[in-house]
Amino acid sequence: MSKNKYNWKSSILTANHLIKDVIKNLNQTNLQIALVAKKNKLIGTVTDGDIRRGLLKGYSLKEKVSRIMKKKSITVSKNTNYREVRELMKSKSILQIPIISNDKKILGLHFWNKKTSVKRKNNLVVIMAGGFGKRMRYKTSFTPKPMIILHGKPILEHIINNLKNNGFTNLIITTHYLEHKIIKYFGNGKNFDVNIEYIKEKKPLGTAGSLSKIYSNKSTPIIVANGDVISNINYSEFLNYHNKNNAEASMAVREIRSKHSFGVVASQGLKIMNIEEKPITKTHINAGIYILNKKLIKLIKKNSFLSMTDLFNKIISKNYKAILFPLYENWQDFAKPKDLKVSKRKFKL
Repeated sequence: MSKNKYNWKSSILTANHLIKDVIKNLNQTNLQIALVAKKNKLIGTVTDGDIRRGLLKGYSLKEKVSRIMKKKSITVSKNTNYREVRELMKSKSILQIPIISNDKKILGLHFWNKKTSVKRKNNLVVIMAGGFGKRMRYKTSFTPKPMIILHGKPILEHIINNLKNNGFTNLIITTHYLEHKIIKYFGNGKNFDVNIEYIKEKKPLGTAGSLSKIYSNKSTPIIVANGDVISNINYSEFLNYHNKNNAEASMAVREIRSKHSFGVVASQGLKIMNIEEKPITKTHINAGIYILNKKLIKLIKKNSFLSMTDLFNKIISKNYKAILFPLYENWQDFAKPKDLKVSKRKFKL
């Protein structure tokens, strides 16, 4: 692959850039890597995985990229032939390698992929769209919650478009409440350039119960998404993250920061150990998007109600590897009518 086919220079940032700047750069360049330089000399690299690991460590998007960059990056010289580069990429499970001079000046980038188009994946995606949406009150009296209009399209269509843009086109939608409206709109998915099948729940089975009805000869991990959650999540990166960490179950999570109104006193018995004035507490909440290895479906009893929370607790109790996938992309669930107004401001779709 010629290193000149891509505008690799647009991926160069400095150590003073913030993590949020790197996210913006990765979205704009679509090169999946940012090069951190000082006077055009490479001092580190940043990928999507580096950002998410940083978030798990508690770093905020307003911190400098130097906190998360990989300082000891794998590089090659301009004299390294591409066959050797490919072997190195394969052995290290990486998709890009910077080309540098003897004094570490950046000369270009090698890429694994020869095409910039999105590669289609054969993974099955299940979208849970059978809920009643009772907390949305009047908005769901005659419309299933996933079909509520946002920026001119149903929420469910925005979810499907994001999946399609990431190469996922094999979809199953689970339905129950006012299912005919969903099926009439999307049909078999042909008009949306995807393949859609349906699992029609005779009774509500929760956010995980209907997975027991999946019949597929595919052995690849299954992506599961709630039909009332919208996000700019990169599903391809989520799947890569799941596979690279040898996970059996992955849950997308959102960090929530809350500031205490008072000083918090830590004590041991009567003894005061520490006082922290108005500390900020960080917690992770379930974002309603998951990846499950197919073998985990056997843990779900057929035609029985099961929430995804209970399924994950069962997965953990069986000592399967379950991990977090921190979301930095825009995300919004639709629990109450006010959430629709928030989403209209937050998302540009």
